[in-house]
Amino acid sequence: MRSFYSAAILSILLLFSASAFASSGELLNFQYLGNMQQVGSFYDGGGLASTPNYGITFSSNFYGLTSTANGGAGNFAGTPLGTPAVFMANSLTAPNGLKVTGVMNVAPGFSSGLNFYYTAGFALTQNETITVWSGQNGTGMVLATMTLSNNNGGCGAVAYCNWTSAGLSFTGTAHSVTFSGPSNEFGLASMTVGASTTAIPEPSSIYLLGTGLLGVSFRKIRSWFV
Repeated sequence: MRSFYSAAILSILLLFSASAFASSGELLNFQYLGNMQQVGSFYDGGGLASTPNYGITFSSNFYGLTSTANGGAGNFAGTPLGTPAVFMANSLTAPNGLKVTGVMNVAPGFSSGLNFYYTAGFALTQNETITVWSGQNGTGMVLATMTLSNNNGGCGAVAYCNWTSAGLSFTGTAHSVTFSGPSNEFGLASMTVGASTTAIPEPSSIYLLGTGLLGVSFRKIRSWFV
């Protein structure tokens, strides 16, 4: 009888935790995405066998990058979960700072909101615009929009020392999100689709210890670019 009640309680706890996670949206942490690998269909059946298939695709100018803090070549502090970040570039050989627009398509659609962590080393006149659309490929109605500015002031010799949580809410069903701003000066990590708050249980600040050991090169998210 005791084992029956124990099993019942465990089942209830598992259902509760699953429901809590579902209500907080789907987390894209970009785990196992390789350095300079195009994100593409990573979350649409193109990732590893363990990678969730959410029906989400990214335009060809989104690339994965691992922080130098985690053995990669990215010139940024470790992401909130220590997993890779993604950045946008017109091409891998194009100059930094040129305007680039990337698209995330969500074929099944999503509602409620969007949340992500970002790091940015923009110049004073630059910013990043995020727009949520009702249709795919940045078409249809604009459901929400937000503008992000540089969040790395006071980093000293570290180009990208902070990861800031940003979220927006909307009504209706979205099928795409566009990101528009300077090439190679903006990084994304730990994105939650379907909620305006993050699905990460711990604040990102605990992952920023030891960032003084990272490389230099201002406004360059890839450390080998000068």
